[in-house]
Amino acid sequence: MQEMAPEDQQTALNVAVEAVKAAGRQLLELRHTPLEVLCEPGHDIKLRADQLAETSILHVLNHRMPLPVLTEESGEHGAVEENSLMWIVDPLDGTFNYSRGMPLCCSSVGLWANGEPLLGAVYHFFNDELFTGIVGQGAWLNGRPMAASGITEISKAALATGFPHHWDMGEEALRAFINQTQTFKKIRMLGSAALMGAFTACGWVDAYMEDDIWLWDIAAAAAIAKAAGAEVRLAPGNAGRWARKIICASSLELLNALEAGA
Repeated sequence: MQEMAPEDQQTALNVAVEAVKAAGRQLLELRHTPLEVLCEPGHDIKLRADQLAETSILHVLNHRMPLPVLTEESGEHGAVEENSLMWIVDPLDGTFNYSRGMPLCCSSVGLWANGEPLLGAVYHFFNDELFTGIVGQGAWLNGRPMAASGITEISKAALATGFPHHWDMGEEALRAFINQTQTFKKIRMLGSAALMGAFTACGWVDAYMEDDIWLWDIAAAAAIAKAAGAEVRLAPGNAGRWARKIICASSLELLNALEAGA
């Protein structure tokens, strides 16, 4: 078991905040230059900006608190194992939104240990909104305490969700999605897993769920949501080693209802 004292967790959160803010500043500057598209496989898009933001984050982490790192763009750095004490990084979540200038994207850094979230920072840089949280200590939006909504009923709940870029878009899968979501009060698809998790943490939506999302997409937000009092369940996905199914809900009652319908 790898443990971290509460005072060390606060230090780690400060490091995560420094990293996501460095990436966010760089990504805002890059929006004033021509976008460099590296590839557009299927429903996905990769930009040079993703790589540059990752370099900024890794520079901060390696200098301030060197640990193994799992990151979207360049993979595993150091002795990354399922139960490692490790940073998990998504330098730019919502790349397609970013490419269009849509302000629904972010940089995120989470710290996990023993396969569980410890803390996270998600920086919604277009809006200068910083979501942070330490499990067991609290969650904050720009330094102010925040909490999940506490909504318990699906009929009163707003659900955030999405389709991973590798997801089956066939008729059968889409019908199953409709059956699963049609009883919610509202459905929102924002194109950024980290923001959907962070918005659940602060009560802007009441639940977020998605199948086969990559761990780096939701690692920081899962920590923040849990720190804000939301219920978070993670299970292995089917797309690869780091794929996950996530259900994040504002209350245990809502989470149980979501699991029953999954």
